[in-house]
Amino acid sequence: MEIYIKELRLDDLQVNGLKIYQHKDKYCFTSDAVILANFARVKKNEVFVDLGSGSGIISILLAGKYNASMVHAVEIQEYLAKMSKLSVDYNNLAHKIKVHNTPMQTAHKILGKHTMDAVICNPPYTRQGDGEKNQDLEIAICRHEIKVNLEEVIKSAADLVKYGGRFYLIHQVERLSQIFFYFHKYKFQPKRLRFIQGKIGLRPNLVMIEAYSYGNEGLIVEQNLILYDENGQETPELNQIYGRIKK
Repeated sequence: MEIYIKELRLDDLQVNGLKIYQHKDKYCFTSDAVILANFARVKKNEVFVDLGSGSGIISILLAGKYNASMVHAVEIQEYLAKMSKLSVDYNNLAHKIKVHNTPMQTAHKILGKHTMDAVICNPPYTRQGDGEKNQDLEIAICRHEIKVNLEEVIKSAADLVKYGGRFYLIHQVERLSQIFFYFHKYKFQPKRLRFIQGKIGLRPNLVMIEAYSYGNEGLIVEQNLILYDENGQETPELNQIYGRIKK
């Protein structure tokens, strides 16, 4: 599948000179990916896997902003994988990000089983059969469980991560009981949760989770992340995450 630069736009990530290619009329990353990358703890010399990496936004932030040693970006859609490679090359991060055009379910056959320090994933949220699908298949695959379901996401992470390694996931709050069920099945212990509110006064609709492979019990629930204030303006914390203001 060919990529034509004229179909793309180059967006400024507003941190460390990083930029990312996105298609003008197709799938674009959301704030969820940026927030999840910020939630992850990046330790020195660690190797991450970004499952369902899409445009490469999480991988680029982990490597270019948070200084991950190496990130393997795993993306099943050929077009998105090629486009993310363009962004990696543009940002001179090819020595820190490797893009793999492959299903996440079999990524361990390429990268090795139980070899990764940490896995991160911003998966499709909507179950197959729920909600109205976008007519553009590329967008639909990013939003709906067409190519991978929740259990497969968690199993894929378990296949890749080392004993004691970490898994970072963002998902809908309404699916939290399912997530915990599959965490137990695949030997993940949730250690840190942070709920996301779209606005002050609204119930959280998303949750970020840090889980450890074969971890001990003990869960910390952090203060909710609120994206917009009562006037609909972005909160200072959200602006900090985006790099618009300094801490």
